[in-house]
Amino acid sequence: MKRFVILILSIAFATSATAFGTEISKPNNNAPKYAKEHRFGKRGYFGTATLGFSHFGIKGEGWLIDKPHYGVDVINGYSFNPHFDLGAGVGFHFQPSSDPNEQYLLFPLYAYLRANILDRRVTPYIAAKLGASAVGYRTVQGCTVYGFDRWGWSTFTEIEAGAAVRFKDGKSLNIGVGVPAYLIPLLAVGVNINVGFTW
Repeated sequence: MKRFVILILSIAFATSATAFGTEISKPNNNAPKYAKEHRFGKRGYFGTATLGFSHFGIKGEGWLIDKPHYGVDVINGYSFNPHFDLGAGVGFHFQPSSDPNEQYLLFPLYAYLRANILDRRVTPYIAAKLGASAVGYRTVQGCTVYGFDRWGWSTFTEIEAGAAVRFKDGKSLNIGVGVPAYLIPLLAVGVNINVGFTW
């Protein structure tokens, strides 16, 4: 009986020692993860919505677009890494005026490329838009003002520079100044200020 008790105690001690050694060799799951792909931003789908104010002049073939514009743009695309985004955007811009002859709608549709300079919480960026825009305007005959029943097309490009403040999960607040250019058919260049949110 004494030998049996000693054998049981020996097995129990050996098992405890083995388990203790195994526990010591386990990796620390709370250790910092240094294998992150990047510190800020994310890889994959992104969406951006912007509110903009622009002022430019366009003159040629009956067009007279030279007052402040207000617009909303939505961009969807893919972030390949913390520094490069590629997507497509569509906008709705409106030129308000007390004169119906000077009220215009613009619907730009464009490819979107953006380069984020730094992989930090705050980074400057450079973006480019390249595409075309539908332009709608009213028909006015005497005292009769029609809806936006006349339409034309213009090329559309814009170079933008700004800064982004990044938050968690790839979200960011963007503030930029752009230089839009239209050709319908005369070249016109303006200034656009926009504030956007990326998710």
